Amino acid sequence: MSENVMDQIVAELRKTATRLYPRRGDLRNVRVVGHTPKPDHFIYDVVVDFMDGSERVAAKVYRAGKGGPQRARDQAHKEFQNLDLVFGEFARKKLPGVPRPLGNFSALGAVVTEKIQGVPLQSMMMKAALLPGYDDNTCLRDAAAKAGEWLRSFHKLTNDAPQPFDAQALLGELETLCLSCRGEGLDDAAIRMILTGAKNSLLKARKSIPSSAVLNDFTPLNIVVNEENVGVCEYGRMSMHGISFNDAATFLAAVEALEKYPFCNRTITSKVQESFLEAYEVSPAEHAIIRVLKMRTLLSMFAQGRGTKESAVRKKVMWATVMKRFIQQAASRSMAPAA
Repeated sequence: MSENVMDQIVAELRKTATRLYPRRGDLRNVRVVGHTPKPDHFIYDVVVDFMDGSERVAAKVYRAGKGGPQRARDQAHKEFQNLDLVFGEFARKKLPGVPRPLGNFSALGAVVTEKIQGVPLQSMMMKAALLPGYDDNTCLRDAAAKAGEWLRSFHKLTNDAPQPFDAQALLGELETLCLSCRGEGLDDAAIRMILTGAKNSLLKARKSIPSSAVLNDFTPLNIVVNEENVGVCEYGRMSMHGISFNDAATFLAAVEALEKYPFCNRTITSKVQESFLEAYEVSPAEHAIIRVLKMRTLLSMFAQGRGTKESAVRKKVMWATVMKRFIQQAASRSMAPAA
């Protein structure tokens, strides 16, 4: 099905390419040069050749799955609407980092945009961990700072009225997650540290916190870094209204979770987190809230890891063992009284 969809996308791009890129001259060819399979979609890499150079295009084609073709169309329609809104806001302020949609392909279950060139921030972190000398002590910091600036701009441009902050509800959710993770080996000492630390962090929390559109998937894997700026290409899970700090917490948790790999050390992850928070510009009280939200996200990752099929028991046990140790270390750093 995805191949047939790509035939239709290529045919449409042949019709619209010269209008989309008027300065490139006459169209020569539209080529699909590769694709990457994902759990619920494919990403196709397309090259549009003109007399005066080429342009790269990304075509995201949703899998039909159990919901059938209509579900794919609905997902594509939602993502296109999200992307169109964010691109318009960023373009109005002449800010970079959001791919331009090249038409509405949601009837085909697809989202087609310009491709932002660069390297995922997560790949940069992995290279810094594995290749001595790759990071010059400014490369990762600069990239993380740009990511923080981008997210701050996104939240400001889509801001809404502040939301009341219910600290007790957050603590209740954290307690439920801790109890859920206990069955996988998270010990009582770590649980007490997490809950006590969260209560102390929220003692002076504000009664309201910023609200805006929320990406819900702002992770190092979805942040593309190039020489000039960063870009974000994933808008499928974006919601129009939510707590802004959830995006920051998701990013910090995803960065810290990379420590579960033995070669990705604390020096690298702390460098990225510190630079990101400094650029995102939060007060100490707001930082305390984000720290608790980050721990909630990490615990959710631990709990979700139990969804492995029973046939892969060994992998399931390995995940639980690694994540248990990691969560306990993260709790000691983030939720200990000294913090």
